[in-house]
Amino acid sequence: MKKTLLALLLGTAGLGAQSQVILNVLEPANIAGSYTFTWADPAGGWGCPDLNDPLNALTDTLALASDGTAGDSLCCNPVTNGAEVAGKIAVIYRGSCEFGTKALNAQNAGAVGVIIINRVAGAPVAMGSGADGANVTIPVAMITLDDGILVEDELEAGTPVVAFLGSINNFFQYNLSAYKPDVLVAPATGQPALVSQNASEFSAELGLWIHNYGTAAQTDATLNAKVEQNGSTLYDQTSTAVSLNPGDSAFVTLPAFSQSSYSDALYTVTYTISTGTLPDEFPADNSFSCSFLVDSVLSYCPMDETTGKPAPNAHYRPSNDVDGFQSCIHFQNANASRMAATGIYTSATSASGTTLDGEFIGVRAYEWGDSFTGLSDPNFPGQTAYTLSEEATGEYYYQSDLQGEVIYVPFSQPLVLVDNSRYLFCVYTLSDALYVGYDATLDYDEHTAVYDQPVSLIEDGGTWYNVGFGTDVTCAAGVAMVPAGGIGMNELNTVEATPYPNPTTDRIRVPLAGLSGAADLRIMDQTGKLVDERRVNIANEVLVLDVTGLTGGTYQFALNFQDGGRTTFRVVVTK
Repeated sequence: MKKTLLALLLGTAGLGAQSQVILNVLEPANIAGSYTFTWADPAGGWGCPDLNDPLNALTDTLALASDGTAGDSLCCNPVTNGAEVAGKIAVIYRGSCEFGTKALNAQNAGAVGVIIINRVAGAPVAMGSGADGANVTIPVAMITLDDGILVEDELEAGTPVVAFLGSINNFFQYNLSAYKPDVLVAPATGQPALVSQNASEFSAELGLWIHNYGTAAQTDATLNAKVEQNGSTLYDQTSTAVSLNPGDSAFVTLPAFSQSSYSDALYTVTYTISTGTLPDEFPADNSFSCSFLVDSVLSYCPMDETTGKPAPNAHYRPSNDVDGFQSCIHFQNANASRMAATGIYTSATSASGTTLDGEFIGVRAYEWGDSFTGLSDPNFPGQTAYTLSEEATGEYYYQSDLQGEVIYVPFSQPLVLVDNSRYLFCVYTLSDALYVGYDATLDYDEHTAVYDQPVSLIEDGGTWYNVGFGTDVTCAAGVAMVPAGGIGMNELNTVEATPYPNPTTDRIRVPLAGLSGAADLRIMDQTGKLVDERRVNIANEVLVLDVTGLTGGTYQFALNFQDGGRTTFRVVVTK
């Protein structure tokens, strides 16, 4: 089955990040090293060179560019210190205008490249080309705020800073490398303990691709892997040596990691490539770490060990979406019936200049009825032919602007899982202004090759994409699991409600046996937008609601009672 992926949008489009492209500060020694970055990809509408081509690599001195305005260097106007910038890599801060405009102003001043410093904490973002990006013909990259401050401090002190930006192919004589797509990560980063009781139930295959990007042959390349938990080394294995000519690569495997029993704890896997007696001139790409948390949450996103929740580092939406989408993770386990899914952890951000307050986000659990063995199975369903049965739902309405914060959306009732059944756990939005939480630190490319199972999927406009935005951008949902034997009717805490008359023109009555007193009411339209919110009173086990203020249409009513119970129902208003 062909892997299908969807174009993503992170406020703007155009993310460049290929395995062999690096941004490495060479001087001074105190800030030297490989930096986390994104770059302006010509596929995203930029006129910049393709940094995957070694001929486009750039090594030069950095210079702070200024447009003469107060504050940090933004370069939204023509550069005023052109003599300092000409022939160098211009350093500019993000903010106030398009990335393309900044880069073009630097280029017009004679800069040979641009490094943009993110103005907010966290990973550098994708850079849209905007109105001017097509006219930019020099390399453009973005680095994190923390790294940018290090660079700026050295430049302000008058210290020369030299950086390399481009493909490392043939740049060094001795250079063994591995990058995210090459690394085999754990089956899941959040592994439910209820289905991980011993080695027969859970184990992690280990291995990665070693590349020789240097110009000299390597005859003694090895791979070591360590697995640590709470400071103790549980696994320490080294491969036999392999020989690699320049440009060659080899997939090196190690024995699988497993335990006779697992603690509810974080396990960290660290891979290290060794060149034997030869030096490695670029060791920054010789090691890679990833973790998995055995606890009560299923996830493919790196987990926060303290909170036990997913830790998203980016938020995306499909680039052409106008009416919402679903972001999902896949699950199948031979012992799934031990567990019940109670809800989903997720996060969201909204478009620039808007708030999340009042916005809607929903969750769903589907049982996936199609019969196939894996992604490579010819019987894997077509993009519009998934056989799905909705088994659980939940809804969340933001009451404050929780930009990027992890929230928990409970299902209306827990879903007891079935052994060996496939499930999709999904986060969805009906808005064209919301971005859903993702992780861009891990890449599941080798994972899908070895395990051959879906990980992160997207549905947009009725079409499914079985690797979502790509194996390097993974849905950051986390599914909360509890023992199935502990689920009883008292825990469901839902109330049946049937309003009448329905449809109605002016008012409805909602019988609520055994209930009285205050309740919180939310009314949403068909797009999920909050249209009314109020405190209501239940008298004589009946709630009477005036709906004359609503225009004609279908609305969803959500009631939360003082005893913790809840109910939802739909009402059609006619005018």
